[in-house]
Amino acid sequence: MIYLKRILNLLCLSGFEHAKDHWKSQRETAVILVLLSGWFIYQILFNLQYLDYDGVLFWASEPLNALILCLLSLYLIYHAELGLQVILEDYVSTLSLRTMSFYVIRAFRIAVVLITIYSIFSITVGIN
Repeated sequence: MIYLKRILNLLCLSGFEHAKDHWKSQRETAVILVLLSGWFIYQILFNLQYLDYDGVLFWASEPLNALILCLLSLYLIYHAELGLQVILEDYVSTLSLRTMSFYVIRAFRIAVVLITIYSIFSITVGIN
């Protein structure tokens, strides 16, 4: 059940988290991002000899690389939203403005997630 909740959070399909869950999500995504970023840096340094368009496109079209790249992107976007929520909670004193800002950030995140998933899918399938 907890894994389903994490997946729903990652895909913008759940509500806003409260203090304890928010704190745990920030820490979990930070650890996951360290691991995924390490993989990404390793790939850039050792597996991508040429950083030209065709080489990167070929590398990103491999299913495992596409999956991990998609996870990296989704976790980055989710972690950024969690950080922005903390900033808004600390510095926006009006409750209605804060709530509206949460929904604006969530709408932006949904748009970015959809664009990211479509982009990586189109690279993997080969849609031009």
